[in-house]
Order: sequence, then C-alpha cells, then structure tokens
Amino acid sequence: MKYLKASIELKKLIEQTNELCLTKNCPVLNQRNFIVLKSDGGEEREIKMKEFSNEFLQTILEENRNSKAFVFTDLAATMVKDQKLTYFLYKGYHSEIEKGLVWFQAINGETAEPTGNLQFSNLEENVFYSVSTPDFEESTSNAMETDEQIEEGKSIVFIIGNHNEERLLHDIQRLIFDTVNNVQKHQGLKFKIILNINKFNGKPTAYFLKQLDFIKEYTHTSIQSEYPNCEFVFDLEI
Repeated sequence: MKYLKASIELKKLIEQTNELCLTKNCPVLNQRNFIVLKSDGGEEREIKMKEFSNEFLQTILEENRNSKAFVFTDLAATMVKDQKLTYFLYKGYHSEIEKGLVWFQAINGETAEPTGNLQFSNLEENVFYSVSTPDFEESTSNAMETDEQIEEGKSIVFIIGNHNEERLLHDIQRLIFDTVNNVQKHQGLKFKIILNINKFNGKPTAYFLKQLDFIKEYTHTSIQSEYPNCEFVFDLEI
C-alpha cells in the first residue's frame, strides 16, 4: 500500500507547489527556481535553488536526510504550432516511488497568470532516491486492448503474474501508478483497466489476498477519485 499512498502524496505536493509558484510569480516574476521539500514527519519547507542542477539537488537531499519527497520548479518556453507556450515546469520525486512525475502549468508569458489547468507531462526515472523494492525478479506483464466497447473510451487488460507474492503486490501497485499517469495525456477518453492477476505455481496465501483487498479498496476510492478517467477491475486467477 505504501506505493499507492506515496503516489497520491506526491501528486498533491506538486499541486501545492503549483499554487505556491503562481502566488509567488503573478503578476511579477520573482522566483522561477525553488524546491518544496517534505520530511518523513510530514513537515514541508521551501528552499531557494542557488543553482539549477542535479548536483545541487543531491546536496540538498544530503543535508536533509529525513526527506521523503520533493518538488522543484522551473520556467520554460517552447513553440507549439508557431505560437510560444510559456509554462512553469514541476518535477517531483518520492522515496517510495521508482519514477518521478513531471507536470506543467501554462501561463501568460507577460503576466505569469495561469492559462488552463495543471497538466501531466511524463514519467521519468527517480535518480534522487534509492527506492527499496522486493529482492525478486520483476513480474511478467502484458497489455492488450479488449473487444469491449467503451463509450468515449477504451478497455485495456493487463496480465501480470509472479511466483513471489511480495514482488507481485509491489508490481501491481507500480502498474497502477504508471497507468493512471500515462493516460492523463488523453483526458478526453475514459479507460477501463482490467488487472488479470496470476500467482504462479500455487494458490495465493491469505496474506496476499488481504493485501490485495487493501490495494483494491484504495484504488477504487483514492486513486480513481484523483484520476477520474480511469476505472479499475481486479481479476484474480485462482
């Protein structure tokens, strides 16, 4: 359960950082680069970036060894269909998650006022925290689109399995995290995600079933409320 709870925690930290960044820089651009750091006790602090580099971020983490997540900001611009798009970029990382989240907020280049909503950009490798994972080979995973007709959407089945229950539970959560974020680029579509779960070479234990129920409940309540264009169905092969 730690993985999914951490994913929501990180998403909310990015949203909070966006609000703070807009407050700081609208209507006058004052601070384009800063860090919001969250400790393992839940405290949050803001740190000014003296330089924009991974080395500086690593130094901050070494000085704050009790951190469990952070988000840093930047101001960027690019050409989109012959028009200049200016935006605040947010990159967030969590000590429980193997990938970082990248989001952006489009703004008016002259006033720094927001235009549109905060949007997901991409996932990238977490190079700042050494994330603990079960010491067993990764689960096998395959995806395919089903024949089920979903109005304004798609139905996709992921077949995931492993001999090791701890690794399988971890990889199920990681798959949910990766999926809900990747489909955010298609906000106009609804996704029905079917997780076909296999415990290889034997029946799942009572412990596994209990943990899977926790994951299922949290996904149906917290994850789906944060990512409303996703619906999850858990299909355990026994």
